[in-house]
Amino acid sequence: MMAVLAAGLMALSLTGCAKKEKIVGTWKINWILVQEEEFGDSHYADRETEASLFESEQSYYKFNQDGTAIHHIEDGGGAMDVKGTWTKIDDVTFNYQDEQGSSFEIWYVVSEDSLHVEWYSENKDDPYYNICYCYTHQ
Repeated sequence: MMAVLAAGLMALSLTGCAKKEKIVGTWKINWILVQEEEFGDSHYADRETEASLFESEQSYYKFNQDGTAIHHIEDGGGAMDVKGTWTKIDDVTFNYQDEQGSSFEIWYVVSEDSLHVEWYSENKDDPYYNICYCYTHQ
């Protein structure tokens, strides 16, 4: 009986020691790298001249250990929380989906302790071919 009890307690203690994934935490946009043409040069977006690419200073993503997420969005008209989920693909790659239908991959960059999200356009009329968003811990 004592052996069964000890085994049960050990199993419970091990589940509480789950490794915290790199994505867990609160993240805000730090910088954005844009490329206007497929084979063109890239440059860092300026918050003042390319404001439409940036979220407000109060907006953030929060990724929880249980695989849930919140995208908190604030603008001049108010604030809202969009619920989402994330799943691990490998040690540095994660998939994000939210209740509004957004879905994308997120890469954890070890050297920067940052998250990167890339967007590519196949529409020739879009002002940017590629946008790389960099998020850092808050």
